[in-house]
Amino acid sequence: MIVEKIFRAYLDFVQEKYKHEHLKDKIHVHDLIRCKHKSQMEAIFPELASTASPIFLLGEALDEFIKALVLNKKEMLFADLETTSGEFTKDITFKESKITLIGKPDIVLKDIVIEIKYSRNIEDKPLDHHINQLKLYMFLTDKSKGILIYFTPQGLREYVFDEVISEEFVRELLATWASPRYEWECQYCNFRNICPHRIIPTEKREEEKKENNET
Repeated sequence: MIVEKIFRAYLDFVQEKYKHEHLKDKIHVHDLIRCKHKSQMEAIFPELASTASPIFLLGEALDEFIKALVLNKKEMLFADLETTSGEFTKDITFKESKITLIGKPDIVLKDIVIEIKYSRNIEDKPLDHHINQLKLYMFLTDKSKGILIYFTPQGLREYVFDEVISEEFVRELLATWASPRYEWECQYCNFRNICPHRIIPTEKREEEKKENNET
């Protein structure tokens, strides 16, 4: 079937796009904003890292389309465009060790970083992990302005952040890097059934307890 071929190509594309070494002294923004153990699990089970879901495919498709559009219409959209594919690194000191932070922002202009997100619903405010991701990119690119843009079936949202991001902000994220970082991550994680750090929501635990009592 054509659908199977499309999803096979999508999974290969995503695996190649996000493939990187998982080292203690080299940390990617994509990993730092989420569950710490998940990045370790992806290194052990790379075949389980990608999700065969139309939602994730749409998100990747939108990301690639917007960046292609920006390049194609550069003079009309952003004459001050720097890159849509550049990798940025910066060294910081954390607990007397040197850590290299690595990230690939969606769109970098002369004075602004832009991050593109796809969502099924319009939110009243941006999600915390998306804000942290944008701020880390602002830190890496030495920009004091960042814009987070949500594309949804219901419409678009744009959030602007004007601030200088310090090393202390990055150190705080490193110090609070947990497994998981957010409780809601577990219910969407491909590794939840084999993860020792999995958090089961209270209502789910009650359901499982009831099922065990009935068997």
